Amino acid sequence: MTLAALPSFLSRLIPNAARTPGAPRPAPEAAEAGFLPRNAITATALADDLAGRLPALLVAAERLARTVGQGSHARRKAGQGDEFWQYRPATQGEPASAIDWRQSARGDRAFVREREAQTPHIICIWCDNSASMRWHSDPALPPKAERAFLLALASAAMLLRQGERIRLLGTTPTTPPLRLHGHHALEQMAHALLAALRHAPDAPDLPLTTAIPARSRVLLFGDGLYPPAQLETFLRQLAMCQATTTLVEILDPAETTLPYTGPTRFTGVEEDMARLLHGSPTLQQDYALVWQRHQARLRTLCAAVGSPPVMHMTDQPPLAALMALHTLLEAGGRP
Repeated sequence: MTLAALPSFLSRLIPNAARTPGAPRPAPEAAEAGFLPRNAITATALADDLAGRLPALLVAAERLARTVGQGSHARRKAGQGDEFWQYRPATQGEPASAIDWRQSARGDRAFVREREAQTPHIICIWCDNSASMRWHSDPALPPKAERAFLLALASAAMLLRQGERIRLLGTTPTTPPLRLHGHHALEQMAHALLAALRHAPDAPDLPLTTAIPARSRVLLFGDGLYPPAQLETFLRQLAMCQATTTLVEILDPAETTLPYTGPTRFTGVEEDMARLLHGSPTLQQDYALVWQRHQARLRTLCAAVGSPPVMHMTDQPPLAALMALHTLLEAGGRP
């Protein structure tokens, strides 16, 4: 007998999957048996824990950013940059230092080698701190919110090294975006994330689209367990202002497999009622179908107005997710 404090979205799905004809039902006395402690963590406790380990987390984020490497975002026109753009004929009064003498020696005209202009993008970052993110199926695994915290910091470190402009999004009208710059930008971001976590609501609340600049990049670090209509509206509003959105979908491995057997009490962490179910192969098979449909719809929504989600499991190293995100950003958001 275990108590599985699954996110609210999953606790709503599980009963539907359990209605398969012939599925065994738990005995009434099972509800009176003892349960293991739930694995949900309060926002304050998680914020205090992360604050106590903040120096090590900042070092880890910087190390991840350095491992992924640097990149650049080019503009398709001449200007300041490192990449070759084109040769153009030299004009009268062109300084001798601008002439490409090797190319000019091939004919009777002098040519100038132009580089491609590069400009920083505005990249907005948001972390989901709702109750479903403050859960883990095993104490040996980090809560999803902790991994989101680390990946958001590492992404910001990577992008700041590339010269991008970073803004940390809030979720309320009284929390304006935080513009990150300077040598202490990463530490400033970490403290802002901790402050947001301490005041996080239990239910997920996507950031305000009015705070997101047009033609910016938006990185969402969450589990994707949002009402589909709410997520679709949010993504379409961003698409209307030509913002490209990428969801870094952070999941606990138990959310993908439902590895529970026997009578199990599932308690929602976002104000859902507890449900006592019998973990069986039938329940797991039905749950797998529901989970697959959810993932397919999530991919469709995200790909239509932004880019495909980057999935990350908390039992895996964070480097792979950061590299996948880096690849998407370099490709302009498309796979």
